Amino acid sequence: MNLRVLGCSGSDLPGHNLTSFLVNGTVLLDAGTVTSALDLAAQARIEHIFVSHAHLDHIKDILFLADNLIEFFAGKKRPPLQIHGLPEVLDAIAAHLLNDTIWPDFTVIPENSPVLTYAPMTPGEPVVIDGLTVATHPVNHAKAASGYVLWEDGGAKNLAYTGDTGPCDAWWRFCDALPFPLRHLITEASFPSDMEALATASKHLTPRLLHAELAKLHANPEVHIYHMKAPFAAQIEDELERELAGHSYHLLREHDCITI
Repeated sequence: MNLRVLGCSGSDLPGHNLTSFLVNGTVLLDAGTVTSALDLAAQARIEHIFVSHAHLDHIKDILFLADNLIEFFAGKKRPPLQIHGLPEVLDAIAAHLLNDTIWPDFTVIPENSPVLTYAPMTPGEPVVIDGLTVATHPVNHAKAASGYVLWEDGGAKNLAYTGDTGPCDAWWRFCDALPFPLRHLITEASFPSDMEALATASKHLTPRLLHAELAKLHANPEVHIYHMKAPFAAQIEDELERELAGHSYHLLREHDCITI
């Protein structure tokens, strides 16, 4: 499994791309930054987008990706790009974005060969794509937010992605119940620990909260940190060094490529 970081920041500032991860060249985990990170040929290879929740920083480039790909669909019979997620998340995208007011509804255009289609998921029921299995489970963030676990080779190669989340016991129980040991975990640390009240109100994690969350997990995966708010990044990094002592972790950066 190959993971390419297109964006991993919790802030939209120069040099800080919003969340999106490209898996095996054809699958996206969230779509905060896609069209400014990939050339058109790479965009045209994408076949699936797994959306963790409907906040704009995780979905905005669905709109621009669809617009860019129109030439690959007009007058052709290419299967539509599938947007996967919990039904409430897909309903929000349809109602508030792809609604012919904010953006054209690319689930119906071009006629007879639409660019996009919705693929609702059920927690715990995996989807299989070219040997890659993907399952989802709710987390503690926005309405109907969920994380994902992806695996290949019967679970020998695997990755869990929390998406944005606050403390969430059920997510860690889900990860521990997998029929294989968790190898890699992408999770967040959005705010420094002295902003815990704000993190709690917005359902995010600080380094101190993340330390407590990882203690709930029986597995000991490689931890990959994303979604740091750029103005506080240096403080968060210092705190992570203390709070995650004993864990193998690294801070994700744009353009990182990870082989799992």
